Formats: sequence, C-alpha cells, structure tokens
Amino acid sequence: MLNDQINTKIRFNSYAFALTNCILGCALGFFYGHVTFETIITAISISITGVSVLALCNYSIDYSRAYKLHLKDKKNGIISPIMVGDMPVTQLRKRMAIMTLIATVFGAIAIYIALGSNIQVLSWFIFLCVMCVLATLFYNVSALYLYRGIGAIAIFLLFGMASVVCAQFLIVAASHSTIDIYPDTILLAFSSGAASLMILYGRSIRMMVNDTPNVIRKSFVLSFGYKITSIYLLALLLANIFFSVLACVSSHRPIEALLLLIGFIPMSYQVYTIIRHMKMSVILKQSFNNLMSYCCINNLVWVIILTVDYWLYN
Repeated sequence: MLNDQINTKIRFNSYAFALTNCILGCALGFFYGHVTFETIITAISISITGVSVLALCNYSIDYSRAYKLHLKDKKNGIISPIMVGDMPVTQLRKRMAIMTLIATVFGAIAIYIALGSNIQVLSWFIFLCVMCVLATLFYNVSALYLYRGIGAIAIFLLFGMASVVCAQFLIVAASHSTIDIYPDTILLAFSSGAASLMILYGRSIRMMVNDTPNVIRKSFVLSFGYKITSIYLLALLLANIFFSVLACVSSHRPIEALLLLIGFIPMSYQVYTIIRHMKMSVILKQSFNNLMSYCCINNLVWVIILTVDYWLYN
C-alpha cells in the first residue's frame, strides 16, 4: 500500500515537473514579451502540450515494460495477456491515442498563434518538435537506448532544453516582439536539462531496486557502477545550481540568487539521501519523489523572480 501511494506521487510529480518547466519558459517569454490574450492562450496551450507529451512517454514506458514481461512469460511457456497493472493493453493504447491527439491539437494552436504568419520558421519549428518527441519515444520503448546514452540526450533536449527555450520563443513570437532566445533562457534551459537528467538517474536507480536484473541489465548505473554514477549525480546537481544562479546574477538581481540558493538546500539533501540509500527501496522512492518536488519548487521560485522583475522594473 505504501509503495503504491509513493508510486502514485512519483507519477504525479513527474507531470508537475514537466508543467513547471513549461511555465518557466512561458514566464521568460512574458518577461521579454507582453502579457496579452494571445500570449496567455499560447502559454496555456504550451503547458497542456508539455504535460500531454510526458503522459504519452509514461504510457509508452508502461507498455514497454508490460510487453517485455509478456515476452518473458512466453519464453517460459506461460501464456498471459499484456497487462499494465489491472489495465488491459487495449485501454492503454486508447489513452496513448488520446494524449497524442491532445498534444497535437494544443501544440498546433500554440505554434499557429506564434508563428502562423511565418511559414518558413513555422515549418522548421514543427520539424524540430516532431523530431524531439520521436527521439524521446524511441528511447522509451527500449532500454538499449538508455544504455547508449541516446535516451538521456533525448530527455535532456525535450524535457529540459526544449520545454524552456521553445516556450520562451513562442511567447515572444506571439507577443509580436523581436524574436530572440535570451541568455538567461539558455542558462535556465541547461539548468532544467540537468534537473531532468537527475530525475532520469533517480528513476533508473529506482528500477534497479524493484525490477529484475534482466529488465534493466544495460542500465547506466549497472554499466558504470555506483561510485562513478554517484559522481555523475553530484555533477548534475552542481550544474543545476551553477546555471540557475548564473542566470539570476547575469540577467536579473544578484540578491535574488539568495532565494535560489536557499531552495537548493533541500534538493541537495535529497541527492545525498539517494546516494546514501541506493539499495533501500522505500527510502529511495520517497527521496526520488521529494527530489522532483523540489525541482518543481525551484522552477516556481524562478517564476516569482521573473514576475517581480517584470512588474517592478519593466
């Protein structure tokens, strides 16, 4: 029962993290653009699209796991249906189709409002968005791509970089302002990318503790060992802090960086807990869940900073 509750919170917080990444990008767009009816509709569409894409990725992961278990049972001579928990695979496919439709419709609305009058930029933007989504789905259906690092790159680009950079770009374009990608946007995109990789790392550790070794035999952690991957996790935390604080100091008020540093204290503690209790399932799940929560909080702190700067200094 406790594990089910924690798993539900983890799935919820993953959606919250995707949403706050999009909100952060939209807040940057509002800061450099304008708050109008068009930009508000664009921001809402971007946020719905981001959450829908993550839901589609989560469903594809569930389908991949269920299909691998089905193949394993088949090799052992056991005939079993493909089930995701108590859900039949046909129902999961319907949910995937619904999420695909929602992401397509609201993504098209956001892109059309922002770039509908510029066909050349619109076509390139759609192409890049489709390639990012396909790359991420490509990772989700096979653990092989996690082993080769392609999946981590896809997560970094889509849920880290693209969710911030593209959101800012579209809001500024919808504001009919000078289209540009600003320095703090790039720095915060790298910060969000590092946070996304931290969460991906926590997920891979959690799978190792709970799943059979055959399912994740080519995972990043098993390939390089706990010590090296612990250094990797610490490096991601430091990169997250560095790029976030640098964005604040270089493009906003240095005093506001104190808020960010205070927010990184509980996040750092959760990273420490994950490293120290890697083989303890319940503690690891709870720490992983808390890590995602603090990533969301840090994004919202940035939204507050941008809102205050917009109303006081613009």
